[in-house]
Amino acid sequence: MVRAPVGRRGAAVLAGLLSSFLLLAGASPASAAQQADKGSQKLEQLRSGRATLRVGTDATFPPFEFTDAKGGRVGFDIELVRALAKRAGIKKVSFTQMPFGNIVPALQAHQIDVGASGIYINKERSKVIDFSDVYYPGGLAMFTAGKDHTIHSLDDLAGKRVAVQVGTKSVEWVKENQPRAKLVTVQTNQQMFSSVKLGQAAAVVTGAPAGQYFIAQQGGLKQVGKRLTGEDYGYAFPKADTAVTAAFDGALKDMKSDGSYGKLTHKWFGAGSAAKAEKHALLNPRTIIDSWGQIWHGLLVSIEVILMSLCLSLLFGMTGGFAKLSRIAPLRWLGNAYVSVIRGTPFVVQLFLIYFGLPQLGLQLPPMVAGVLSLGLYSGSYVTEIFRGAVQSVDRGQIEAARSCGMSHASAMRHVVVPQAFLRMLPPLGNEFVSLTKNSTLVSFVTIGELFLVGQTVISRTFDALTVYLFIGLLYYVLTNIIGFATHAMEKKMAVYV
Repeated sequence: MVRAPVGRRGAAVLAGLLSSFLLLAGASPASAAQQADKGSQKLEQLRSGRATLRVGTDATFPPFEFTDAKGGRVGFDIELVRALAKRAGIKKVSFTQMPFGNIVPALQAHQIDVGASGIYINKERSKVIDFSDVYYPGGLAMFTAGKDHTIHSLDDLAGKRVAVQVGTKSVEWVKENQPRAKLVTVQTNQQMFSSVKLGQAAAVVTGAPAGQYFIAQQGGLKQVGKRLTGEDYGYAFPKADTAVTAAFDGALKDMKSDGSYGKLTHKWFGAGSAAKAEKHALLNPRTIIDSWGQIWHGLLVSIEVILMSLCLSLLFGMTGGFAKLSRIAPLRWLGNAYVSVIRGTPFVVQLFLIYFGLPQLGLQLPPMVAGVLSLGLYSGSYVTEIFRGAVQSVDRGQIEAARSCGMSHASAMRHVVVPQAFLRMLPPLGNEFVSLTKNSTLVSFVTIGELFLVGQTVISRTFDALTVYLFIGLLYYVLTNIIGFATHAMEKKMAVYV
């Protein structure tokens, strides 16, 4: 797939941001009848090639889904979904990386069409989404360090730290069956197993196939006892897409009948399917070299997000600052409300509200638009206060002198006060833009493939967390220092005008 140039894509995103504001006022909930009709219409569009099947997956869960050295998604789920889509007559399939816990909300918001990430079929999830027929047997199992001889059963987990992945069945299961265990909730599959190997947790409770694959490839862990539960894996669909679900079920039945399903399961779960990973030094530069294509693309996406969010934060900040300084009371109230609400709530909550909440009002934003809009709004609230404080710090006599020379209030602000205030704004603005750069890692939660998200997918394949996180940290260190250097240079250059 050919990617659009950064500049062109950036213009498209900014256009999307503008259209979002225009649409927000007229957004209204879609009726249930309209949603019910979408299933058959969607299948027809998918089969004609007018639409693409959007598959949400957390590609950090080998052997079901992970990435290769070139960034391509591989694994049992990836191959099976492609095969099922082809048999169902669906022409185009695309995979979107997202945290596991976001897959069900993304289905409800119709941000994706299929959830394929080793998802257990259970009653709780079936209330809000639909499932395909069982495509692979699952079930939870307990894993401990290979040298641990103190844990033999579930009772032995009382008072001990147990690693689980957020949004998975294991979280609630451990709470219900061993409430005295201390849960260590992590985002990815790799983080679970690493927490045990590093002594941060005594055990892992997760899907048995994934645990057995990790042991075969990396070693260091062992399964304790038999499987704890007997859940099965299924592909997840929005409630309204019954036609697409039925098409997948029919294709799965055909694959099981003609033997192609058996061949695929043997490839990924048969004897010798998991090649044992080679041991390497504590820091392994080869990991970065082999994955440089992925990392470079993630870095470009991060820079794109940062630059667009920075421009948007300046726009919101200047607008909010003028509103708070306005002589018109309603404008001041709006400016105060903007700062109070945005600064008083966590950024992640705002991000999820815009990406997962607005679709329920009929306004569905692309991930990049939602991420940039959220980051710009959040940073803009701080820029608002920086701008207001800088303007008010300029001596009142400056504007009085300008007015005595015949200048209007607006002209005096523009030509006398704001230029002096801008110089005073530069140091705190530099600090705020450094914070914005670091906060940009959080947009990975809404499927934007920026640097941090790419790093997590690389680690899921290589299990080389130290090397990858150190290198990503170095890249962010360079980015933040470039911002600091640019603002300092601008400050020195403008000092001659004061």
